[in-house]
Amino acid sequence: AGSDISKIDQIIKGENITQKKFLSKSYASTSFLMDDKLSNLGQFKELLKKFINTDKQEITKSLLDSNLTGRGGAGFPAGMKWDFCKKAISEKKYVICNADEGDSGAFSDRYLLEDQPLKVLFGAINSLKKEGLLGNNILETKFSFDLNICIGQGAYICGEETALIASIEGRRAEVDVRPPFPVTEGLYKKPTVVNNVETLAAATGILINGADKFSAIGNKKSAGTKLVCLDSFFNNPGVYEVEMGTPMKKVLNDIGGGFKEPIKALQIGGPLGGVIPINEAEKLNLDFQEFTAAGFMLGHASIVSIPKDFPMIDYIHHLFEFSAEESCGKCFPGRLGSYRGKEMFDQAKNKTAKIPLKLLNELLITMQKGCLCALCGAIPTPIMNILKYFGDEMKDDMVKDN
Repeated sequence: AGSDISKIDQIIKGENITQKKFLSKSYASTSFLMDDKLSNLGQFKELLKKFINTDKQEITKSLLDSNLTGRGGAGFPAGMKWDFCKKAISEKKYVICNADEGDSGAFSDRYLLEDQPLKVLFGAINSLKKEGLLGNNILETKFSFDLNICIGQGAYICGEETALIASIEGRRAEVDVRPPFPVTEGLYKKPTVVNNVETLAAATGILINGADKFSAIGNKKSAGTKLVCLDSFFNNPGVYEVEMGTPMKKVLNDIGGGFKEPIKALQIGGPLGGVIPINEAEKLNLDFQEFTAAGFMLGHASIVSIPKDFPMIDYIHHLFEFSAEESCGKCFPGRLGSYRGKEMFDQAKNKTAKIPLKLLNELLITMQKGCLCALCGAIPTPIMNILKYFGDEMKDDMVKDN
């Protein structure tokens, strides 16, 4: 928030400043992410006792039966990932919680870490150690498990699991070629599960409330509840737990309370997410497959509003600039493609040259097909959406043949 920046000295001193917290509320029939069934260590200890003595096969089965898919954007079945890692043979295995929340408009991880830390096993690490709930032979069992926090280096690429592993190991945060996948060879070459904050919180909710309740919401590939973040253009900005399959019309107008000023499009799922005209967004439901089939991406469902008077040529320039800045530099299409795209739009903004549309399309397809990871490989999605739905707005800056 802009106003907080001017109070930075008071914030550092720890002076009591009334900061307006975003709204948070569950609209789900069963709350998996926002209920307070894990608000104290006593409850945590009882639940840990129960699940530490539950057969591991049963726990992975619960996750598989629940149809929980990864909430970080890729949407891979979480139970399958855990199962692969469980089957990998190794005397040591790791679980990485990816809390590198770098996407614009996303603050669901922050909400969970601040308000529901025990669900993710985060901010409570020291108190868990004190209670003997971390370390060797937890609760007199043969199970040993410890936790450490690694401070991220602020690079967007660290949201990608192989780059995140590289940064924890002290290597340059670059994407690795897969296979091998982290579940068989991950952190320090040991089997590793990498899950986003919300995925881990949902797994906890599933174990507490039951897989059948989670899988009964939405459909097989888009099951359960999802945290949705609404930005400051909404009358009710905040983070909300919403059932998968809920009409977007309801999310935008009933839960979000509509907009404070005229909006022409929404970028959903972070900088790599699709840019959706308002009238198209209102036709969709909160569903991973529906978004993909319509040429967009739900991702982690953060919503950034684009005002009516914001020029789309500036928005595309911003997207190319972002990927040029944040590319890890490992693959040619990512490193050079995003920079060439930015150059094209620099010229258009400065009115020194028009954008060759054929060349731009070729560039976007090369990035989509040739990039090693989703950072530069997915940025063409929002750009293609804008060209498709808002091409008229930029027709004076484009030239059809080279």
